[in-house]
Order: sequence, then structure tokens, then C-alpha cells
Amino acid sequence: MDWGSFRALGLTVLLLGVLAGPATAGTTLGSDTQQIGEMESDLVIISADVAENGTATFQIEYAIRLDDENDSQAFDELANDIEQNESAYVSRFADRMQNTVSAAETSTGRSMTVRDFGVTARTSPTLGNQYGTVTYTATWENFANVTNGDIQVGDALAGLFLDEETRLRIEWPETYQRATVDPAPTGSSAGEVVWEGPRQFEGTQPALTLEPTPTTSPDLTTTETTAAGDGLPWVPIGLLLLALVVLGGWYVYRETESEPTDSAGSVTEPAEPEGESGEPTPPSELLSNEERVEQYLASVGGRAKQQEIVEALDWTEAKTSQVLSDMSEAGEIEKFRIGRENVVKLPESGDESV
Repeated sequence: MDWGSFRALGLTVLLLGVLAGPATAGTTLGSDTQQIGEMESDLVIISADVAENGTATFQIEYAIRLDDENDSQAFDELANDIEQNESAYVSRFADRMQNTVSAAETSTGRSMTVRDFGVTARTSPTLGNQYGTVTYTATWENFANVTNGDIQVGDALAGLFLDEETRLRIEWPETYQRATVDPAPTGSSAGEVVWEGPRQFEGTQPALTLEPTPTTSPDLTTTETTAAGDGLPWVPIGLLLLALVVLGGWYVYRETESEPTDSAGSVTEPAEPEGESGEPTPPSELLSNEERVEQYLASVGGRAKQQEIVEALDWTEAKTSQVLSDMSEAGEIEKFRIGRENVVKLPESGDESV
């Protein structure tokens, strides 16, 4: 595979015979597409990446296996020549693509244009073998037909022939899914189908229909809570205001409980039982164990039997005994016994009789 063969490859623009068949754009893709001068290709991949508006990024990749250093050196020289003289390579490809699109325009009755021509050459390891690839690209407007949101792909390539070394690959955006395909592809995934040669597409084949991917319906509960008025989420706002009112009442209660003694050393009398003072009572879940004991004692006049505290607060006797002992050591309550009963009272809450 000498330099002259690689030069012929570039100047004949790879698959020009493929793209300009005598009847339609896709009529001919025969064995001659594999033979460029004295060189035989190993793989040809024709790709169309279709957008939602029917425009496709059209690509022809011509792959040649590089068996030895001479092949690799020759391909490097070709790649360098393409880089230095890109316009010469692109010009011939553009002429052939224009002819191809004109043929497709006639056969489909759909207005089409082609633009943004390009060519690259590179080496890459593929399937364990070293390959040189020359890739031609173009943007093909109206390659596919878009109708009522569906994308119909393939009529621009109707009657295409793939020889045994050629593949056709069609890709589409993730917002679409495959509805129908004819004929059955050789391989497929969520976003592409592939046909491998040898294959003769008959009639309107290849034919691929894409439809929009269904979207998840919005949550009905969320819609209902935000639909009224100007769209503000009134239920969450109401819950927030309620929480603020509760916390505000608890704060007032705590401030009242923690007022300092006056100059005579007297202590503020315990709060009157609930219902007499009119002051809000904070939720018990917001209070500490000690505060719950103080709240209960205040509600029963300042003193109670230990067993009554166990039952009122729904605690175990062990927990109640521990909390009361800690409070007694801190001077928050006073403990004494009357007969067999342990009695607890708030400081200065009266005599020790029950």
C-alpha cells in the first residue's frame, strides 16, 4: 500500500461513486466502493446523525488496516497532505455531495441543501488492529421528513446497496424513540440502528420512524397546592406561620419562668394552672425533661407525689427518679417523704403537707 495509492484515495474522495448513483442518491454502493486505485478498503461506515428538525450530520468513514510500518508511514503522509491541502480534498467531496443531494431532492420531492463540508485523517486502534481512517462530513438539511412531531428517516437513501464491507448507521436525539424500522437492523440501541452489508434495500427501504419520547406527568398534589391565587404555595406558608406562633408562645413562657428575683430576694410565684392565667402552654415535645416536671408541678399547685409524676408524664419510675434527683441537686425542686410516699414540690410552694 504505497504513497501513490493513498494519494489516489484522497483525491478521489473515498466513496464518490457511492454517493452519486445514476437513479437516486442511494442506488449504488457496490464492490467498486472498496477499491481505490490499487488499494482495497477494509471497512466503510456511512452515518447520519439526525436532529429534531430533520437535518443530519452526514459522515462517510473509510477505514484501512495498517499492517506494517510502511503502511503507517504512508498514511501519516496522507494525513499531513490532507491537513496542508484540505480545500482540495473538500472541494471534490462537496461537488459529489451536491449531486447526491440533488438526486435525493428529486426522488423525495423535498427541498434540501448541503453545507459545512469537512475532512479529517487519523489513526486509531480498533478491535485490536491499527487502522487509518479518512472521514468526510457534511450537514444535510431536510435529510429526514418531519411530520406532526414524528421524524421519517431513510427516503433520501432509498434503494441503497451495501456490500459486505459497508455499514449504514442512523442516530437520533434522546428526546425521540424508535417507532418502526424496515428492514430489521443488524444491530440497535436506544439511540441508533445499524445495517451491515451485503444488503440491497428494496423500494422505500431503509425506512425509520421516530416519535417523541413520552414525558412524565407532573405530580397532581403539587399542581393543586400551587394553582390557586397567584401561584404561591399557601399550605407550606400556613404551616410555617403556625410553627412561628408556637415557638413565639414558648419563648414568652420561658422568659416569664426565668425572671430574676427582686431586691427582697423573693421568688416569682409559679404560674397559675392552665386555664386561669391565660398564658399559652408550649407543646411538651419542645420542653426538656426538667421543664416538663416544672410545668406539671405548676399545673397542680406546685407539689405532687412522685408516682403522680410517673403517671402524668408517662415515664418509667427509673427515669422519673433520675430526673427528680438531678433537679433536687440543682435546687430546682425539693423532695421529701410523707409516710411511704415520695413528694416533690417547687421551692417556696408552701408547707410539706399533702
